Amino acid sequence: MKIKNSSDLSKAKKKGHGLLFPDKTRINVGTSTCCVAKGADRILDAIVQGITSRNLDADVVQVGCNGLCHIEPVVEVHPPAKPKIMYGNVTEEDVPRILDLLATEGILENLAVARVEEEEHILSGKIKYAFYPTSGTCSNIKPVNEIDFLKKQHRIILRTAGIINPENIFEYIALGGYEALEKALGMKPEEIVHEITKSGLRGRGGGGFPAGLKWKSCRQARGNEKYIICNVSEGEPGIGMHRSFLESDPHSVLEGIIIGAYAIGAKAAYVYIRDNYRIALKRFQKAVHDATEAGLLGNKILGTSFSMTVNIKEGGGRFVCGEETALISCIEGKIGEPHQRPPFPTVKGLFGKPTCINNVETWANVPVIIMKGSSWYSAIGSDKSKGTKVISLAGNIARAGMIEVDMGTPLKEIINDIGGGIEGDNKLKAIQTGGPSGGVLPCKMEELTVDYDNLKTAGSMLGSGGMVFMDDNTDMVQIARYFTDFFVNESCGKCVPCREGVCRLLDILDEILAGRGKKEDLPLLQEIAEPIIQASACALGKTAPMPVLSTIKHFREDYLKHMP
Repeated sequence: MKIKNSSDLSKAKKKGHGLLFPDKTRINVGTSTCCVAKGADRILDAIVQGITSRNLDADVVQVGCNGLCHIEPVVEVHPPAKPKIMYGNVTEEDVPRILDLLATEGILENLAVARVEEEEHILSGKIKYAFYPTSGTCSNIKPVNEIDFLKKQHRIILRTAGIINPENIFEYIALGGYEALEKALGMKPEEIVHEITKSGLRGRGGGGFPAGLKWKSCRQARGNEKYIICNVSEGEPGIGMHRSFLESDPHSVLEGIIIGAYAIGAKAAYVYIRDNYRIALKRFQKAVHDATEAGLLGNKILGTSFSMTVNIKEGGGRFVCGEETALISCIEGKIGEPHQRPPFPTVKGLFGKPTCINNVETWANVPVIIMKGSSWYSAIGSDKSKGTKVISLAGNIARAGMIEVDMGTPLKEIINDIGGGIEGDNKLKAIQTGGPSGGVLPCKMEELTVDYDNLKTAGSMLGSGGMVFMDDNTDMVQIARYFTDFFVNESCGKCVPCREGVCRLLDILDEILAGRGKKEDLPLLQEIAEPIIQASACALGKTAPMPVLSTIKHFREDYLKHMP
C-alpha cells in the first residue's frame, strides 16, 4: 500500500487498527532476545500447534519486550472488545490450559499477572504508559496501573513495546506512527531544529550532549552532501536497551531518523548495528523495506520533494566502535579506532562530510517531540535533563527489566518501588550507573536522581542508562577487576596510556585478589589512573579507570580484606 498523503495514512491507520483489535482473539507472545532466552520460542510453537489442533479462531502475534523481563515468558490473551489478560512465567505445560479456557473466555488465575487495555491513540493525550485499567471479574488480577513495576513509569519511548507486532508497519501506524513525519514535512527544516533545541533533548548516550546543538551545527555546516548515523553499538556488560527497543518498535527509530535527515539536509542515513543483534537486525531491515514499499522512505516521501535512503551496516561489536569517530571509520570500511577531535563529525564526519550521530533512544524521542511539541516535552524531567529515560535494571534486583521514568526520578524509587528492592534477604551495597565507564556508587547515594549532571557530580554518569545493582555479598575488588579486564579486551590499542596503563591496573588487581597486595598498591592504582584519564585518545581510555577509582574511594575496606 503506497502512502502519499493524509488520506492514505488514515487508510493505513484503519488497516492497522483492524490488526490490533480484530474481531477474534489475539494472542501476543513476547519474542525479543530476552524473551527467547527464557523459552518464548518454545511457548510460541506450542501456542501455534495448540490452536491448530483445537481448530481455534485466533491470531498469534509476535511482539517485542514490554520490559517485564523478570516474569518472562509473557503471553497476553486479548478477546475481542474485552480486557486483555497478561500471563507471566508461562511454561509449555501451561499453554494447553490457557487455550482450553479460550472458548469460555476463562482465565488461568494462578498465572494471570494483570488485566490491561490499550489506549488506541497513544499520542493524543497525556501519556503515562500505554496500558489502562478496565473493569473485570477476577479480583486477584491487578489492573496494570496497580502493578508496582509499571505504575511509576512514564512510558513515552516504550509506549508500543510489547503491544504491536514490530514487523508490521500498519500496527505502528495505527497508534500514531508516521503522523509526526507527515507534520514535519510540512514544516521548514529550521523549525524542526528549533523544536528539538527548545525541547531540551540531550543525546541518550555518553555525556548527554544537547541534540539540538548537534543538529544545528550539522545543518549549518558547509556542503550539500550530509549524513545521518544511528548508533546501535551497545557493548557494555549488563546493558541491552537499544537492542530490545529496536526489536520491539523499529519504526519509531526509523521515523526519527527520517525527520532528522530532513531537518539537517541529509539524503542518506546509516544505521550501525552489532552483528550479534540478530533479531534487532532482522526487524529493522524489515522496517526499512516496508517503509520504502509504503512510500515513507525513498523517493518523494509522502508525495513531497524530499527523498532519502537508509543503509544498514553490521559491525563487529567492539565496545570502542560506539565512539563517534571509531564508528565512522567502521562504516567507511576502516579499522574501528577513534581519531582526535576537532574537527567534529558535524563538520567533517562520514566520508569527510557533515554528519549527525545519535543513538537509538535519541532518534526515538524525535517523533514524540514533533507530534506533541517542545513545550510539552520540556515540561517533563528535571531542570537540565528533559524528558524520560529508558533504563535497564540488572544484577541483584528483584524485578530485572527495562523501564522508562522521568528524568529526575530518585534512584531509591527505581530500586525499591519499581525494582522491588534487592532480591532475597540481602541489602543494597552498590549501584553502577552508565555501564563500566560510570564507576560504582555506594548505597548511601541512592537519594541521587536520574540526571546527567547530578550523577556526573557524584563521580558517575547516566550514559545510555544501564544500571547494575549489587548486594552486600559483592566483593567490590572483584567488580573492579571484572570491568578493568573488560576495558583491556575492548581497547583498540592505539594509544599508550590506554593500551599499557589499563593492563597495569589489571595486573595490580590480580595481585591484590591473589593475596599478594600491599597497602601501597592503592595509591599506586590512583597514580597510574591519572595519566590514563588525562592522555587517552578517546572516552574509553579516559573512563577505564573509573571502576578502580570509585571502588577504592567508596569500598576501601574490600581492598584491605585481601591484604595480609
